[in-house]
Amino acid sequence: MRSFYTLSIWILLGTLAGYGFLAFMGLGGKNDNSSNVFNFEKSASSVVNIWSLRRWREWQEKTPSLGLRRWKQVIKTGFFPDGSGVIFDKDGHIITNLHVLNNSIQLKQKLLIELYDGSNHEVEIIGIDRDNDLAVLKLVEENVEIFPIQRKRRIEEINIGETVFAIGNPQGLGQSVSMGIISAIGRKFINKEGSFIQTDASINPGNSGGALVDTRGNLLGIINFIESTTGGNQGLNFAIPIDVVSESYFEIVKGE
Repeated sequence: MRSFYTLSIWILLGTLAGYGFLAFMGLGGKNDNSSNVFNFEKSASSVVNIWSLRRWREWQEKTPSLGLRRWKQVIKTGFFPDGSGVIFDKDGHIITNLHVLNNSIQLKQKLLIELYDGSNHEVEIIGIDRDNDLAVLKLVEENVEIFPIQRKRRIEEINIGETVFAIGNPQGLGQSVSMGIISAIGRKFINKEGSFIQTDASINPGNSGGALVDTRGNLLGIINFIESTTGGNQGLNFAIPIDVVSESYFEIVKGE
């Protein structure tokens, strides 16, 4: 009986020692890494879908008269998905890629954003940064409940290999999230200004202007473009670093 109690005590002490080691290494317990668990809803509430109101001409069949089919030209309107944007501050400023807005600027189309709760609100363009392919929008309405993105990190604090998430509106299907890693930092291209963050997180047309965030939801960059031979995702995806985005934002908003 005595040996049974002795063995039980040793088993208990071994279990406690093992748990203590795991906790020390950051592996034990359900809540040890709770601060590092990605909160999609918190980050997604700061990312918007951008829509433009387009008008186009179309031929439509007219009601047959005396057995003769006739056609007439009509003007139709509808909202089309252009890309994504990120809420940058509590004043309703939203940052996105300039190329997302190109058609709307040229055709003077009305712009709307769709928030995470599904509500739609009109926005206006207050400034552009052509060199860095960035633009800032602002909500026309006041007193809209919005949730600005967290942005506490600089490019120097981003590490190759760390886990990241891309949030946006690919192919106009609605807000989506994809996971990957930082593949490289400081990528440069002959036909583009500045340097870029490279990630293998899945990005497709429509993700442009969306958010690349870390596991804590901090904005690392604005999704900008993909390198692809097919037009779809091939794991070569690039984002404008947070430092460049912040500098562009402040320059535009100061001149508002």
